[in-house]
Order: sequence, then structure tokens, then C-alpha cells
Amino acid sequence: MVGYVSIVFALLVTCIAAFSYFNVHLSTVTRRSGKGRAANVGLQCYRLSAILAGIAAGYLLYLILDNRFDYAYVFSYSSRELAFMYKLSAFWAGQQGSFMLWLVFHVIFGLLLSRKNGTPPGVMAVYSVLQAILLIVLLAKGPFMLLAQPQLDGVGLNPLLQDFWMIIHPPIIFLGYAGLAVPFAYALEGLFSNNHKTWMTAVLPWALFSWCALGAGVFIGGFWAYKVLGWGGYWAWDPVENSSLVPWLVDGALVHSLFWARLKSAAIRSAYFASIFSFVTVLYGTFLTRSGVLSDFSTHSFADEGVGGLLAGFVLLTIFFGLTLLIIRWPDLPEGELYTKVNSREFTLGCSVLIFSLMAVMVFIGMSTPLVTMLLGNPSNVSESFYNNTSLPLAAALVMLLTISPMFNKKPNEAISLKKYWWLGIIGLLSLVLPLKLGLYQPMIVITTIFSITALIANGVIGRGNESAASWPAAITHAGLAVMVIGIVASSAANESTVTTLNLQQPKQILGSEITYIGKEEANDGSGFYQNFIVGHQKIEPSLVQAFTKYNKEGQPSAREPAIDRRWLADLYVAPVMKHEDHTATEIRLATGEESQQNDVIIKFISWKMITGTTGQEMKVQTVFEVVKEGRTEAIQPELVYKNGVVTGAPVVAFGQYEIVINGVNPRDGNISIGLLDNVSISKSDSVEVEISNKPLINLVWLGAILITFGCGWGAINRFWFFKRKMDDKEKGSMSYF
Repeated sequence: MVGYVSIVFALLVTCIAAFSYFNVHLSTVTRRSGKGRAANVGLQCYRLSAILAGIAAGYLLYLILDNRFDYAYVFSYSSRELAFMYKLSAFWAGQQGSFMLWLVFHVIFGLLLSRKNGTPPGVMAVYSVLQAILLIVLLAKGPFMLLAQPQLDGVGLNPLLQDFWMIIHPPIIFLGYAGLAVPFAYALEGLFSNNHKTWMTAVLPWALFSWCALGAGVFIGGFWAYKVLGWGGYWAWDPVENSSLVPWLVDGALVHSLFWARLKSAAIRSAYFASIFSFVTVLYGTFLTRSGVLSDFSTHSFADEGVGGLLAGFVLLTIFFGLTLLIIRWPDLPEGELYTKVNSREFTLGCSVLIFSLMAVMVFIGMSTPLVTMLLGNPSNVSESFYNNTSLPLAAALVMLLTISPMFNKKPNEAISLKKYWWLGIIGLLSLVLPLKLGLYQPMIVITTIFSITALIANGVIGRGNESAASWPAAITHAGLAVMVIGIVASSAANESTVTTLNLQQPKQILGSEITYIGKEEANDGSGFYQNFIVGHQKIEPSLVQAFTKYNKEGQPSAREPAIDRRWLADLYVAPVMKHEDHTATEIRLATGEESQQNDVIIKFISWKMITGTTGQEMKVQTVFEVVKEGRTEAIQPELVYKNGVVTGAPVVAFGQYEIVINGVNPRDGNISIGLLDNVSISKSDSVEVEISNKPLINLVWLGAILITFGCGWGAINRFWFFKRKMDDKEKGSMSYF
């Protein structure tokens, strides 16, 4: 009850706060009196709603850490043996918990906005309405639903999600989602008040922050997929992946629109469009991934849990109000030329906005295809070639702009001579060596690679000391994007892959490397097993790499992690094809007192008994066996457990080698069926089938991502400080919206 009551009252006071702030906005516009009291009511109500939201989130975390498996959400995503850090990540592992995390970040950003006198009341009114939307979703489908019958243990976190990146990837994504609500709120306030210039200074740091957070989240997701999934890639153009990419692209258009509008006021229209649609695409992506629409097309999507229609309604309402206000105010927006000449900074900024927008539109079309085709009666999805064929030319155009843009000064009328940058042409010709060395001859790939290299040099040499590059943060971000494009093109187009069989202890030359399979071993903690390989290269010491497969709660192989031999210029990626991943065991049937010999071991069934739990919901079959090997005897006691409607056998290992699990018991005659697995014989399997890939320059993808994130973050910090100083100056002049 604590969680639901907190959400209900948080929604109530949030609505009061929104109404009060909107009343202050109207009073400010019409210059009516009494706005100070309403502003105070709005502020206090918003702070109270933040406290209530914090209580709801804190209560959910308490339920998870306290193993309250009488709650459906805790039962579905946590378990008693789950490590502490994964219990924390269980908070946002499910649909309801992720909305709660989103609400937490939204509330924190709202508190930062509300404590500043420089934040217009109209912004807080819109922002409070957006917070009310999140609370309504949580009220409709919250994480506080009780189970009809309390459980003793939970299902636990999917083994694939039991990874370090699960702890930070979703929170970073939701930081970006929450951050994009701020530009949306400022844009609507600007349209409300018909004040189309002052809002952009406040929006720029938030746009940069959200661009940094969303980018970091997308990049981390790609690295996580590359490291864990074992399919050799970091981006599959999955609709759910795209649902985070599209807001990032639109936010990129927003950032460049804001810089563009500082030079040409006519570009304010572009800034309004990008501010509105950056948040609309967040809501739309949330609808796609959580409505069940993509359940047949994406392994990441949530099943429909009854909030699809609600989210669709919020998407339509947001688009309607945003576009309606923009249409109404359109005649009042500044007009004029968007650029003075082609060789100007405003022209390159406008082209950047156009390219980011086109990229977003193409990805948006691709990820929306399942929804559109479903409505037409024949659900289908676009192929990866659609994305690759449309994004490559746009990427080429973008890195070409990154090469040119550092040459132009911010002063629109200052002449520029391109002749003094003749040396970039020489670098471009020398850059041909890279694609030719990698065997890449497709014209568009060659052009993209050349301009990526020249963009890297131009931003590193010209941009770092040139006012036109918008300072060091922009130069680093642009250089990072160029580096990442080189890595993406090289690792994708020049990727070599083959499937082969490796025999135990027999080296094999594959893709320029000598690879030896040296066997399989169980993890010390019983969480899975390793498959070990020795990889050798010319003039480099051989290295040991391990592919790891995790077990699920039933002891069956589940999540896989490939073996990766990381090098500066390329990664060798080894992904075993799991022929024996079901761990087929020898089935043995025994009566009480009977024994069976299997190779060099004798299994004797001594006794069994059945124990019923106090609740009647749990039963155990406890057994005693003797295992005899080479004159030595070891007693073991495997169990068969019935719990939560599921029957599982708890395996026991004898002599550190033989794994015995109970498959079933016949209570009438006392006969028992067991499975016997010789782990040593499995680890000494004669061969393993593997898919081996050579990924040249893959590390440039991660290096570029780091540079982009660092540059955006640095730029956001700079802009936040600039905005703070500006607000401090206004306060000294006794300027206040209240």
C-alpha cells in the first residue's frame, strides 16, 4: 500500500503544482497580481511530489533488498541468491521498475529547475505535466502488485542481464530520456509566452547533457552486446536499439539548431521542431518497446502489460499540443535568411541539422515498419541492408562537413580562403592507403573513410585553436565521431568470419592466427563453464582467451560470452557453437539398494524420503547415494525440490567430477531416475565447433564513443556554468519571474 499511496498522492500534488505554475505563467503574461502566492504553492507542491515519488522508489528498493517475493515484480526479477549489485539492477530490469527509475531522474531534474528563479513558471508547468504522465503510467501498471500466493523465492534476473553493464546502461539511457523533457518544456513555454529567443540559452546545456547521456547509453549497449552476446557484432539495427538511437539523432539536430539559431534567428524554427520531437521520439520509442508491438521482431522488447494504449495516447497528445502551439505561433517566429553564403559556419550548421534529421527519419521509418505493417494486416520488418544503404551516404556527408566546418569563422561576413588548407587534400590522398589495405573498394566506403580521416585531422589541428570549431569540447566531439566512423566502416566492411572445428590440443591457422583449443572447465562457483583457447600471432606472445557460458537457475546453459583476443589493430572473436550445451547426461534407473556401474564408477542407491514444507507449497525428495571409484567411496545426498509449481533437481558432484541429479521418483515402488554427467570427459571433448571473426580497427569504435561522450559532457558543463553566471547576473539586477 505504501508504494501505491505514494504514487496516488504524488500524482495529485503534481497536478496541483502544474496548475499553480500555469496560473503564475498566465499572471506573468497578463501582468495580474497574486502570482507570488501561486508560485510558492507550485514550488511547495512540486517538492512534496518529489518526496512522495522518492518514498515510492525507496519502498520498491526496500522490497527488493528485503526479498519480498509476495510482490509480483520482486518475484519476477530478483531471488535470494542474487548478488547485491544485481539486486540493485533488478530495480530497473522490468517495465514497471524502469518507469520508476525514469520518474526518479525526472524528479531530480525538476528539483534543480524549481530551485532557480531563472526558470520560467511555464517551464515548470509543462515539466510537471510530463511528470504527471509518468505517474499515471506507474499508477496504471506499477511495481507494487501483490501475488495471490506469496513465494519463498523469486525467479531471479536473466543470466544475460547479470553483467556489470546492466548496472549502468539503463540508468544512463533514462538520464538522457529525463533530460530531454527540459528542452521540450522550455520550447512549449517559449511558444506559450511568444518569447522565442531567451529560452535557447537555458536549453543548450540540457540538450548537450542529454546528448552525452543518450550517446553514452547507446555506446555502452553496443559494447555490452559485443562482449556478451557472442554473435560478433555491436549493433543489429534492432527496433529497440533504434528507439534510443532516434532521440539521440534528433537531439544532435537540436544541439546544432541551437548553435545555428545564435547566428541566424530564422533557425529558431528548427530549434523548436527539434526540441519538441526529441521528447516525442522518446515517448514513441517507449510506446513501441513496451506495447508488445515489437515482441515478434526484437529480443529486447517488453510484452504488452496493458500500458500500450495509454502510452500511445500520451504520444498523440504530446504531438498534438506541441505542433498545435508551433502552428499557432508560426507567423510570429523570426524570419530571414538561414545563411549568408555557402562557405559559412551557419551553412555547415544547417547542413548538420539536415543530416541528423534525415538519419533520424530513416531510422524512424525502419523501426516503425512493424507497427505500420501490423496495422495493414501483414506484420514485417525491414532488413539491415535498408539501414546500411541509407545511413552510409549520410555518414559520408556528415564527416565531409566535419572536415570543412573548422575552416569557417563564426563571423558570418569574414572571407575565408580554402587554399591555405591545401595540405588536407594531400592527407585525403594518403588516406586511400587505409581502405585499400583493408581490401575495401566500394566507392562510398572509400569516400567515407577518406573524409573521416581528414575530419579527424581538421578538428585536431584547426578546430582545437579556432573559434569556428566552438572550442575544445566541439573539436573533441567531432574528432571522436570521425574516429568512430572509421572504426564502424573498417570493422563491418572488412570483417572476416569463418566457422571451423578445432580439435583438442591441435593448433590451426585461421585468419592469420594460430588457434588451439585446450579444453573445457567448470567455473569454481558453479555458475557456468569456460572453453579455453590459445591464440598466437607472429611476433606476439600467445594469449589465453576464454569463452564463458552461464547457467540459469535450473543449471542449464543460458547466456554466452565469447572469447575475445583484444589487440590494438584488430580483435579476434571466438564464439563456440554449443553442440553439447544441453549437457546430455546418462540416465540411470535404480531401486533402493540397487547399484549400477558406468565406466569406472559405481552408483548405489541407498535410501530416500519425502519432506513437505510447513506451507504445503514446497516438497523435497531427499536421497542418499554411494559413489565408488577405484576403491574409494563417497556418500552424496542430491535432492529433488518442488517449489512455486516447478520441479527441479539440485545437482551434487562426487569426486569433483561426476555430477548427479535426480530426474524423478516413483513413490509407489521407490524407484528413482537420475542423470549422471562426467564433467571431466566433457572438458576433454575431442573437438569444438567455433565461429571465428577478425574485426579490424574495432577499438576505434570504442575510442570514438569515449571521445564523443567526453566532448559532449565537457560542453554541457561549460554551458551549465555559462547559464549559471548569466542567471547570477540577472539576480544581481533583481530580475525574477516571480
